[in-house]
Amino acid sequence: MFNVEEGRQMMNRNLIPGFLILTALFLSVTVRSDVPASGSSRLSISRIDVPPVIDGVLDVNEWTAATKTELAYQKEPQENNQPTERTYVYLAFDKENLYVAFRAYDSNPSGIRAPISKRDNISEDDFVSIWLDTYDDRRRTYVFRFNPLGIQADGIFTPAELGNLTWDGVLESKGSLTGDGYIVEAKIPFKTLRYQINDKNTWGLNMFRTISRKAEISSWAKMSLANPDLISQMGTLEGIDDIFSGRTLDIIPTVTLSNSGERELQNGIPTLNSVNRVDAGVTVNYALTPNLTLSATVNPDFSQVENDVPQVSVNQRFPLFFPELRPFFLEGAEVFGGVYSAAPRLIDTRQIVDPDWGIKLTGKIGKNSIGFLSASDRSAGLRVLPNDPNFGKNAQFNILRYSRDVLKNSNFGFSFTDRRFADSSNSVGTIDARFQINQSNLFAIQASFSKTKELDGRKRSGGAIYAVYNFENLKSDFGVSYSNLNKNFDAQSGFVRRTGFNRIYSYVGRSFRPKEKTWWVKVRPFIVGSALWNTRNKLDESFFDPGFDIEFAKGISLYTYFSARRDDFLGRGYTTRAFLANFGVYSFKRFSFGNSFEIGTGVNFDPARTETGSLLSNSLSFTFRPTNQLSTEQLWIKSNLKSRVNDDKLFNQNIFRNKTTYQFNRFNSVRSIVDYDTAERRLGLSFLYAFTPSPNKAVYIGYNDLLYNGLEPLDGTRQRGLIRQGRGLFAKFSYNLRF
Repeated sequence: MFNVEEGRQMMNRNLIPGFLILTALFLSVTVRSDVPASGSSRLSISRIDVPPVIDGVLDVNEWTAATKTELAYQKEPQENNQPTERTYVYLAFDKENLYVAFRAYDSNPSGIRAPISKRDNISEDDFVSIWLDTYDDRRRTYVFRFNPLGIQADGIFTPAELGNLTWDGVLESKGSLTGDGYIVEAKIPFKTLRYQINDKNTWGLNMFRTISRKAEISSWAKMSLANPDLISQMGTLEGIDDIFSGRTLDIIPTVTLSNSGERELQNGIPTLNSVNRVDAGVTVNYALTPNLTLSATVNPDFSQVENDVPQVSVNQRFPLFFPELRPFFLEGAEVFGGVYSAAPRLIDTRQIVDPDWGIKLTGKIGKNSIGFLSASDRSAGLRVLPNDPNFGKNAQFNILRYSRDVLKNSNFGFSFTDRRFADSSNSVGTIDARFQINQSNLFAIQASFSKTKELDGRKRSGGAIYAVYNFENLKSDFGVSYSNLNKNFDAQSGFVRRTGFNRIYSYVGRSFRPKEKTWWVKVRPFIVGSALWNTRNKLDESFFDPGFDIEFAKGISLYTYFSARRDDFLGRGYTTRAFLANFGVYSFKRFSFGNSFEIGTGVNFDPARTETGSLLSNSLSFTFRPTNQLSTEQLWIKSNLKSRVNDDKLFNQNIFRNKTTYQFNRFNSVRSIVDYDTAERRLGLSFLYAFTPSPNKAVYIGYNDLLYNGLEPLDGTRQRGLIRQGRGLFAKFSYNLRF
């Protein structure tokens, strides 16, 4: 007679071998290596004597001497078809600036999405963009996006991290709606860019237009969907010569005035103590050359005005990751990036919580990228008890990163991180390489070794290795990765969720696209599998997820799969199964909607009561824009696990969040955030006025309040009504002096 538990164990033992066999058979009938050529477009830019006025009005006389071109290729939804709307681009430069203008025609101008938004918040708008590979090596690119009103979103993309818009540059732009479309004009100072003077006088170039209601993207350079690396497909901008090559100095003073209070026990009585503070600091960015920047900061204000996006915190086995948003660390951040986005993050500057000072050197010389960061963090000495001899001491961070370009689109490098606090220390050395074998095949590897000394004198050392291979063309995609982190491995300057495991992860997918424009864009069935073994070579986690992904026309998507999962916790194995679906609608001008849903069984990772229960989780987001100035975002995150024995709630967390913004104009806004966490019975209130004319020039005035509903947070006892645990009023001023 067949035993169910034996069958489950057999499935887990054979999960990865069976999956790899299935993958090999799948690829044997789907893989093709014939991919159309791309990235061959070239454009010669014109030098002008009289710069255009950046006013969003395309004066023909001002742009007569500029180079004019057209976005002639559709990137999505139909590869290299003719775009449904015409878009012309004008390019010119002088000694100090690069000038660009977009003339975007639209057969339905009332459908153009052009709300008054804050900077970097235009992803659901219509927008145009220019990509500039200023080193002309197809390894990094500046991305400048502009919605029809000229509102900016900018960042630095690398092949390992596309879509990162955290970097902000100093530039000028203006846009306007017309009766037949819209116009955008922009001036990008060469002082804003980091670049390398070369004999060819060439940069990488591409330009795009996104029409949100059609989910359509048009491009200047001919591109192939079979090549996932958009940077390698950029065209070439010729004629960039005799431009600014001097030194640039940015001095950014900041002053923060605050009154903050936190409730504490004084003589056994809860008391809300208020503290008035004046914090002043300065950050200096000095471009030694156009491609090498020295940054320094003293007593910086590293407060984050924008709150981190909430995440489910209950029933988590490992820590949650939050991205870096602080300006000092964003300068040259791409230099410290890893070889692959899923590799262990061994450099994470958010571990430097509250520095007294910091210094950093970043840049690229020839084929060599270098980065050095040193900072003294006061937060480490505040995490120990006041009677501890290490109370008040600082932790010292030193981080070094070097990489060298090899072959056409590959590189190798090494990094070294060192953190010291009192008598403890942690050092990690890493070597890595990324090989873009061709436009469809990628291989990357990262190997590390750490040495750690604890405060009590104990010493340990361990290694870590990560390797990944990816294949992707127009019809098929496949990837497999291997991770091994020794239980004694420690990266205190990075973010590593767990150690002491071996893991194999793999996926395979097949894409189907219609030959002609229709109601659907792409259907992709896929299978994802993973298995993780602990240090005792016992299977600790595994999952097998078959599913499919559908992209419909006009910005509607569905991603769904069935998950069979196995977890080992405290020496016992738990098998769960769940159905998951993600649905998004972004085709309407005034609202957008997204929902992620999971139902099935899950594990309660509570040592006091570990068991399998009925799982229901949901994440619902809804954004409503009744006018071009007002937007309100509703977020509901639910995670619920109920015992299958007696219907007890093992855990139940609901997070409700409302963020409402009124944008008076491009630079002035007010914003409120109200969020409530039912698991922690915590209510957060946040109000903010912001004046942000350009990066690092800002005035913020805000109020934050933290309350608990029916809970005394100091001892966890239940109390009636709302209890205020903390509140704060602050005003922050910063200014960028550029020389």
